[in-house]
Amino acid sequence: MRYVDLAVAALIGASSVTGIIAWTPRVGDGASDSARVTSQLRDELLARLEQKGTVWLISSSPDEICAYLNGISNSSVTFSASIGSHLCGPIPSEGVALASLTLVLIPYRVVLEAWPDAQP
Repeated sequence: MRYVDLAVAALIGASSVTGIIAWTPRVGDGASDSARVTSQLRDELLARLEQKGTVWLISSSPDEICAYLNGISNSSVTFSASIGSHLCGPIPSEGVALASLTLVLIPYRVVLEAWPDAQP
C-alpha cells in the first residue's frame, strides 16, 4: 500500500508541474507583445503614407522616397522600402517584429517596411 501511495503522490506532483508549465502565460504574452508592436508600426506607416499621399509615391523618384524614409528613421524605428526593383534602407534582423504595407501602383509596386531597432 505504501508503494501505491508514493506512486499516486508522484503522479499528482508530476501533473501539477506539467500544469504549471503548460499554463504559464509567457508564450502568449510574447505573441501579444509582438502583435502590439507590429500594429503600432503599421499605424506609423499608414500615418506617414497619409501625410505624404500616394500621389507623392507615384511622382517621386525612388531616391527621394528612400531619402525621406531614411530621414524619418530614428534610434527606435527603422523604415525601409522596395520600390519596383529599387531597394533602400537596411534589411531587418531575423525574428524582429516587422510591419509592411504593400501598394500596387501603376508604375511599380511599393513595399514600405518598419521595424523596431531596440528589442526587449
